[in-house]
Amino acid sequence: MQRIARALGRRTPRKACSISPVNNGAPTALKDIGLKESDIDIALDIALKNPYWNPRPLERAALRALLVAAYEGRRPD
Repeated sequence: MQRIARALGRRTPRKACSISPVNNGAPTALKDIGLKESDIDIALDIALKNPYWNPRPLERAALRALLVAAYEGRRPD
């Protein structure tokens, strides 16, 4: 990942991955690829019903905030 970050001229892999789609003109919002706002809670329910290993527990409010940000095209904090 560090090699990718350097190749894209970024200091961290996270920044390289979140900035490169913008530079390439790719859609960065879930709404731009067809997700409807009403689908956010459906996606949230699916994610919570199919938990996966994660370093922190899956919390409904936090996961919904992440999905809303992705829907709007905001980069993760």
